[in-house]
Amino acid sequence: MLRLGSIVPLVLVFAPTVFAGCKKDEPAQPQPESAPSAVAMPSARAKLPLRNAIAPIPKIDPQAMKDYRLEVCYFGTLTLRQARDAYLASLGKDEPSEKKIPNFGMPPSMSPASLIPPSAVAGAGSAGPTPSSSAKAPPPLPGPAGSALASRRMADMGLRAPHERNARACTVAAGLKEPAMADVDAVLKDFAPFALELSRNVAAASVYYQREEYTKDKFEKGKELHKKLVADFAKLDELSDKLGAAINAHREKNPVDASKLEESEKAVVQAYTEARGIVGLLLAKKIDQAGYKTAVANYEKSVTATKDIGTKNTNDTWAKITTPALEAFLKGSRDAEAKLSDKGLPSDSFLQLVNTFTAVVEAKHRALSRALIAKGQTMEPQIGPGGRGRVPMPGVHPELPKDLPREPPKDPHGDHGHGDQH
Repeated sequence: MLRLGSIVPLVLVFAPTVFAGCKKDEPAQPQPESAPSAVAMPSARAKLPLRNAIAPIPKIDPQAMKDYRLEVCYFGTLTLRQARDAYLASLGKDEPSEKKIPNFGMPPSMSPASLIPPSAVAGAGSAGPTPSSSAKAPPPLPGPAGSALASRRMADMGLRAPHERNARACTVAAGLKEPAMADVDAVLKDFAPFALELSRNVAAASVYYQREEYTKDKFEKGKELHKKLVADFAKLDELSDKLGAAINAHREKNPVDASKLEESEKAVVQAYTEARGIVGLLLAKKIDQAGYKTAVANYEKSVTATKDIGTKNTNDTWAKITTPALEAFLKGSRDAEAKLSDKGLPSDSFLQLVNTFTAVVEAKHRALSRALIAKGQTMEPQIGPGGRGRVPMPGVHPELPKDLPREPPKDPHGDHGHGDQH
């Protein structure tokens, strides 16, 4: 027999199940609390709508787009001159060998010594960090592993000079057939493939020597690259100068109409023009140091004028986006003034200043894009397969160049073959 005391617990245990079974079967109702929790829990499904979001595309004038690409192409590839000077200086008239390992120049902030914190150097004591030390760089590993790691870091640093990226701007500019710029296009046709190949060879040689690959093939690849580099370095100034002269001639014939520019854009264009003039002074065979000093002083006034506009109106697109780049170039120009001689700048200072000016070119174009979007001067995105929007690469006009293959948008009326006409 079962005692009463043993029956009660059983009833208590099964009672909820029995009572629940007596209820009418109804479909589960969604709980209001489930919505917040679904948002809080990350999932691929919740993120899908974000992938289809299409950013506004500024409707940039084709001439402005081509001018931008040409500026990055010409001024950006000036870094190749620094690479040439450093390479030839490290070798003299000799070929690469164990006695003479070539290099492409490395600014002090990118030197191997900057990878080793002072605390890792014997006898450093509590001297503290030096200007060339890197607080974020870990101490080198002991033994062969440390040597390999240091070589890999040096190789990565050797590629920081954006030779190939700037050379690609030449390729893009050469593909922009509209508007036609006869003299510029003719020179660019030769310069674009030349600059791209040279930049790739510089990168390949930089990695080859910094990773000490010459120890495996007894400089076979190094000597092969040396012949190509020396031959192309000899052509660099001539081809680059021709492109610069063609761009300047076109600019003089087609000046910017300042009357159509708003105050902030006009100030930025003025500062940009003076910054471009400063770089031009550094390309002369004999440097006009007095002229350089005057140019920097005038540029500083233009930068101040742009900053003042941004101070008065913190939402001004042109001043907000370009001021940091303009100030960085001003600082670089002042620093260069102390190192300038009749023969020019040291290679590392020239490289830094060229890269800083290229950043000004990029900032100016970015400000133009944002300003057009703010004014509502945008264009419809192209529609790719599946109906998804396809956003062009930054700075690439989706309608240019027309001669490149691209997929036409679907015509809802079935008029195929005519929906992509402009």
